[in-house]
Amino acid sequence: MHPAARTEFAPLPRTYLNTAGYGLPTAGTVAALEGALTTWRDGSADWVNDWDVEAERCRAAAGTLLGAPVDEIALLPAVSVGAGVVVGSLSRGDEILTPEGEFASVLLPALVAARHRGVRVRQVPFDALAGEVGPRTTLVVTSHVRSNDGRVQDLPAVSAAAHAFGAAVLVDATHAAGVLPVEAEALGLDYVLVAAYKHLLCPRGVALMRIARERWDTVPPAVASWRSAGDAYAHYYGPELADLAGTAARFDVSLAWHAWVGAVPALEFLVGVPAAERREWCVSLADEAAKLLGLPPTGSSVLAVPVSHRDAAAAALRGAGIVSSVPPPAGTGGDAQVRLSFHLYNDMSQARLVADVLAPFVPQNQQSSGGSPR
Repeated sequence: MHPAARTEFAPLPRTYLNTAGYGLPTAGTVAALEGALTTWRDGSADWVNDWDVEAERCRAAAGTLLGAPVDEIALLPAVSVGAGVVVGSLSRGDEILTPEGEFASVLLPALVAARHRGVRVRQVPFDALAGEVGPRTTLVVTSHVRSNDGRVQDLPAVSAAAHAFGAAVLVDATHAAGVLPVEAEALGLDYVLVAAYKHLLCPRGVALMRIARERWDTVPPAVASWRSAGDAYAHYYGPELADLAGTAARFDVSLAWHAWVGAVPALEFLVGVPAAERREWCVSLADEAAKLLGLPPTGSSVLAVPVSHRDAAAAALRGAGIVSSVPPPAGTGGDAQVRLSFHLYNDMSQARLVADVLAPFVPQNQQSSGGSPR
């Protein structure tokens, strides 16, 4: 594992390559959760200072990880909440441009807006997204890293094309943040959403949203709660709209306390590892597995490996003590895929091990000419 990870992750009894399913907790996260549960059990916790206020440290860390000012970060429970708020601000005739087969948590809110608000949703190939932006496009919605196969979207090209036509950009960076640089402000990504329980190693129930300052007045905070006020702890009853926070905290949703207490050490651990090191370590492991299996690299930490004989491949992985994602094949008659996803708690020996195990199951016609299986 990465040197910085050695103090946070004990040697695992198995090779865990399913961070795209859920990330493993740091030692700090486990300790924080255990402490919160203890004080909850005995009733000694001060919920404001011990639990709720702790989330502000998550906001600060998220600004670093997403490349955005801290006051442009909102705290949410899930990606779909932020996506719903953004697309809910669109009007009849507006166009949402999105890749075909986009992840449900950002696609379904768009389709709901199409049915109930008269918004048009146009789906195009993932790799052709930037070239499909046009004068009718209002909002471009895309994943940064495709969760099913690890492909990386060309965000500079997408952002440039969108802004040339006056369109906004919403990016689901769930499978990028913490591994790849997101650079939300530098690239002009108006909205960035992240489910933090994967590559950001947080408990489930923690999500982050960058919403650019210039969008605050055009996107209503439709899920505003007591926590959306400028002085959240002074406005439980009877606040006015004028009391909304003067930052992106106006988009905050009331927090699931313990999840956010556990998120603090995870995010601060990641911030403490230089961004270039995080990217190089995690992506190089996926690249090594791809090379050994004769597959093209994805440029991310996620790699989809096509396999024949899915059940036999899954059994071989289990027998080798490897945890990965082996979803059922789409449709009938097609090859299945094994999804591998690497993080700082993995190392090169594990990338080579999984390549050895999967090599016999990779169809020869799937292998690139530039590599060969072990």
